[in-house]
Formats: sequence, C-alpha cells, structure tokens
Amino acid sequence: MKSLERKIMGAEPTLVVFQHAGNQNAVDVKYLLNSLRAQYGDKVNIERVDASYDGNIKVSYKLHEYPTWIIYKKGEELMRESGHKTEAQLVDMIKRVL
Repeated sequence: MKSLERKIMGAEPTLVVFQHAGNQNAVDVKYLLNSLRAQYGDKVNIERVDASYDGNIKVSYKLHEYPTWIIYKKGEELMRESGHKTEAQLVDMIKRVL
C-alpha cells in the first residue's frame, strides 16, 4: 500500500479501482485496466486494489460499492465512480483530468 500512497500523492494522475475478489466484474476489470494502460500508461498511473484482504481499506477509502473507481492527483481525490464501467466511460474519466 505504500507504493499506492506514493502514486496517489504524485503529480501524475492515478486511477485506482478498488474491487472485491468475489465480485463478478473482477475479470472484466483486469482486461479494462490492461487496455487503459496500453493507451494511457505514460500519462496516468493505473492501479487495481483487492479490498477483500484488508478491511481497513474499505473504511480508509470510504468504499460502499465494488468496483469503485477513484482518480487522484497530488493526494486530492478528483473524481469517484462506482459500479461496472465501460472502457469508454473510463477513458472519459481519464480525459477529464488530463
């Protein structure tokens, strides 16, 4: 989690998806993130966090639904979305912060 915290505090935007291993969308999320990394990996950090292993994550990041998508920059939460997202929706989120 220390490396995630460093990225969140960085000047480059960081898209973090918090998911739960038991969620049906977990496999879809993995493929979406790979595609986003191919498109934006040089401009945006893209991270996946499995919140099922640490109950403190849910509280610390105020997670109410999985997956939850949050974009940070310089430690500030710029935007948050929850639920299943299409690649186009995620690209739109990214473009709004670039």
